[in-house]
Amino acid sequence: MKLRSARRKKFGKQYDSIVLEQWKTCVEMANSNTEKRTNSNNIFITINAALLAVISFTLDYKSIVLSIAGIFVCISWLCSIDSYRKLSSAKYEIVNEIEKQLPLRPFTYEWEILNKEKKYLALTIIEKALPGLFIVMYSIAIVWPLLKWILRIVCVCQGGNP
Repeated sequence: MKLRSARRKKFGKQYDSIVLEQWKTCVEMANSNTEKRTNSNNIFITINAALLAVISFTLDYKSIVLSIAGIFVCISWLCSIDSYRKLSSAKYEIVNEIEKQLPLRPFTYEWEILNKEKKYLALTIIEKALPGLFIVMYSIAIVWPLLKWILRIVCVCQGGNP
């Protein structure tokens, strides 16, 4: 697949300025994608915080149902993070390809620097930690009432007070 669709001759002296403007547009689109990703994450955080707040008041069979719903919300969130990551990767790959026609290649160089850095942790990995944490909390909210019910049944079967 080739990025270039028109020859330099077709645009003459304007070719370089057109390439620069297209590069700027692609960078703006990539930044816009990052903003959408942040907004999406904020919506998922709000939904999960609200669900956990409701769950924390009951911790009974209702909390099990809500926790299962919360786990599905987190799975959707993880899928959203992956989709945005793939979209961002494609956008920056295009930006990097256009940069080959420019005198400087700042985005390409930035990734070269980061790839040399052993301590650099991809933001997607950090980003996925939060839905993972919510899944753990939802799992506890499922197991806790089940353990209470099991202990109650064991006590009743042994002749104790529930």
